[in-house]
Amino acid sequence: MSMPARQRMVVIGNGGAAIHAIMAARHSGFCGEIHQISDSHGPAFNPMLAPYYLKGMLSWENCFPFGGDFYHRHDVTCHFGSPVKHLDANDKTIFIKEGRRLYYDKCLVATGAQAVIPQIEGLSDSPYAFSLRSPQSSIAMSKVMGRTGKILVLGASLVGVKVAEIMSKRGAKVILMDVASQLFPNGAHPKTAELLKTYLENHGIEIRFGCSIQRLENNRENVCCFIDDTIMEESDCVAVCTGVKPNCDFIDKNQVKIDQAILVDNHMQSNVFGLYAAGDVSQGTNTLTMQKEWLGTWANACYQGRTAGLNMAEIPVEYPGMVPQNITPIFDWVYTQIGDVNRQGEKVRVEETGNPCHEKGLKVLTYENDTLIGANLINGCEEEIGAVKKAVNLRRPYEPGGGAPPYFY
Repeated sequence: MSMPARQRMVVIGNGGAAIHAIMAARHSGFCGEIHQISDSHGPAFNPMLAPYYLKGMLSWENCFPFGGDFYHRHDVTCHFGSPVKHLDANDKTIFIKEGRRLYYDKCLVATGAQAVIPQIEGLSDSPYAFSLRSPQSSIAMSKVMGRTGKILVLGASLVGVKVAEIMSKRGAKVILMDVASQLFPNGAHPKTAELLKTYLENHGIEIRFGCSIQRLENNRENVCCFIDDTIMEESDCVAVCTGVKPNCDFIDKNQVKIDQAILVDNHMQSNVFGLYAAGDVSQGTNTLTMQKEWLGTWANACYQGRTAGLNMAEIPVEYPGMVPQNITPIFDWVYTQIGDVNRQGEKVRVEETGNPCHEKGLKVLTYENDTLIGANLINGCEEEIGAVKKAVNLRRPYEPGGGAPPYFY
């Protein structure tokens, strides 16, 4: 049953969650007003595709997967270039620039996340420092890549490793640096992380763990990065890949429950009736732990957005959540992480089989009470990814070749 035409739906944000919410609402028959507010200008940008653009694997247009005519086709009133100053969830009022305000019946907060810029002297205002969260920063990065002979990548994250690969392939000297003691500490088993580290080093990437930049000084054509009192590295640029944080500063924590991000139920509704959240600004269910966690993947954002859009259009559906997972190419390897591979406890065991250089690749499988709860795969395992996901999500024993998981996963 669709909502009355007089109802007004407001979507704050312009990413995957926002777009999928609008599509779901319109396709379900919602014929009321849909207003979209964003500090950016359309079309919607997918930051996960930026590294593939920089690699030359995608055109710039493909980083905007929904196209510029999306808003017209879905009858959306756009308020672009309008950062939200404050949202009053009790009065259902959104305050934007120049004192303007917009009232809503149902509202979705889908403002995503922004790059975390470490508190390093000289970093935030350096013309030689870049992140990859926005179209502007991605374009800026692409312009300096061709003339970069040396780059310091701050943060050995998935994005950081991709940037290191791209620049190494372009012949640049690459230093990959992180305060952690290994690659991907939240997703990689130490054995897997060590193999990946060696693999990157064999491709000429210098890796330094347990350290960070203390301060930056800008020169006329490059930047000096001071590691400590005795070590200084000159670099043509610095890629900041130290993670992201949810964009929810405009939300009143006295009204809306926020932990790392906005807490939502399986309908994507917050603790305030009529206020929903989806994507990187929300904290939904990790189906492995059944805890509210920040998951931060494009697929999860799109599923959450669709769920929110349907519920806002009074089509009651639930999204059960997702297990943390990522898959990414690294040079000629393909690395996959699913679930919790680093769980500790008496009833936890880890099985390691294969070799990334052999035909069937490497599998690192973590079990608790003989139930698969996490995995790392490198190469040769593409046909097993579905079976691993299915076992982790359904709490079933892992069966090689066991087929793809159910919907939502």
